[in-house]
Amino acid sequence: MTDPVAAQYITNKGWTNPADVIKSYQGAEKLIGRDPTTLLTIPRADDPVGFRAAMARLGMPETADKYDFKMPEGADPTYGEWAKGTFHKVGLTASQAKELVAANNEFAAQAQAASQKAYDLQVSADKQTLLTEWRGGYERMMTAAQTAVKSLGFSAEMIDAMEKTVGYANVMKHFAALGQKLGEDSFVSSGEGKGQRFSGTMTPSEAQAQINADKLDPNTKMALFDTSHPGHKAAKERQSQLFALAYPG
Repeated sequence: MTDPVAAQYITNKGWTNPADVIKSYQGAEKLIGRDPTTLLTIPRADDPVGFRAAMARLGMPETADKYDFKMPEGADPTYGEWAKGTFHKVGLTASQAKELVAANNEFAAQAQAASQKAYDLQVSADKQTLLTEWRGGYERMMTAAQTAVKSLGFSAEMIDAMEKTVGYANVMKHFAALGQKLGEDSFVSSGEGKGQRFSGTMTPSEAQAQINADKLDPNTKMALFDTSHPGHKAAKERQSQLFALAYPG
């Protein structure tokens, strides 16, 4: 025996042969009810070294890069490295880390699905708002918006980002106005002159603007209020058409 401490321990135990060692081990196992090598010493709260030793016994990897778990699709790789480093710092076991990440991924997926559902519902509501506001001019205004988007070079991803920030309806209104300013969109009447008939593609707001403009036009006012005016009948019909478009029932 080259280890004096071990030799003294054997002497103190009174062991004289291997059978004595086996009997002592069996006695200890009976006393504690299990294999002594499976026992875990609980460290004190102020013993970080003991804590990490205990967690290592329970399954904490030797280094952070030994953790093996699946990150959400499209997640930033740096987040995975941060998570591994943090898990190792706080002393999580490999199985704990894997369960924690799986639970986090499930929560994130559910939150994303709920957010997408809410967004889809809002877009649907916004479309109905535009249909109500633009009435017969809806298709023309949407065409103006799409033309502006294409002319100005906005990508689908850029439009999606804008919609998520200010809403679908506001984005479509903005680009419809731009389309009109760019001269890519105009409403067309069915004839020329004061007796022209306006098509149903005018929006209520456009019809209202035309009514207000007519109030300032002396020739139109004369045709409307002078029953002997040769254009009186046509002017009244035109006015009726504008009011029907401006204030749909």
